[in-house]
Amino acid sequence: MATYMTQTMQSGKNPKINYYRKSSAHPSHDETGKFTQDAINNYSKKYQVPANTIEKGRFQSGQGVPTGPNTQEI
Repeated sequence: MATYMTQTMQSGKNPKINYYRKSSAHPSHDETGKFTQDAINNYSKKYQVPANTIEKGRFQSGQGVPTGPNTQEI
């Protein structure tokens, strides 16, 4: 079964987005760092907010595909 990395991003009154990406069984530090940076960049561009104003949620790996509103694969 595939595993995914997940992390939420939010800034101000903009909605919280739960980002996810398929990953290896044991993702490397480089892989997890790239995922987090890609999520920040996506959120920043989508809501036109500076990257330094984005609140990063808890990073998780080894997850199933997240469901629910405001979930986005990157």
